[in-house]
Amino acid sequence: MAGMNNDKQTLNRISEEVVSIVAAKATLRVPGVSHLIADNLTNNLTKKILGKEKLNEGIVLSKLPEGLGIDIHLNVEFEAKIPDLAWEVQNSVKETVEKVTGLKVQQVNIHIQGVNLPKSIAQEGQTKE
Repeated sequence: MAGMNNDKQTLNRISEEVVSIVAAKATLRVPGVSHLIADNLTNNLTKKILGKEKLNEGIVLSKLPEGLGIDIHLNVEFEAKIPDLAWEVQNSVKETVEKVTGLKVQQVNIHIQGVNLPKSIAQEGQTKE
């Protein structure tokens, strides 16, 4: 229980935005990850209207009883093996966030939002329509 109290105090000292950026960078280092996806309307509107892209878009943090929960929304490259990629992202994010912040990460949830097709396949699909 004392460890949990320390995690809450540490999270209060470390900005959630900083933790999100650390998680985003750890995610984007994994081969096969294309990019992070804004998970809500506000982030999408900010990106489309103002042209501003947040470094931590696609990352959602939540405080859990035994540590931190991290949800990651992303697109993957066409030939990525999704189960392997998800496992690598989970490990990368957990290890990096714990190392950099000292917070305990209880879970990392991966949400694959889409697959980026190679230009040749995307163009094929457009010519058939």
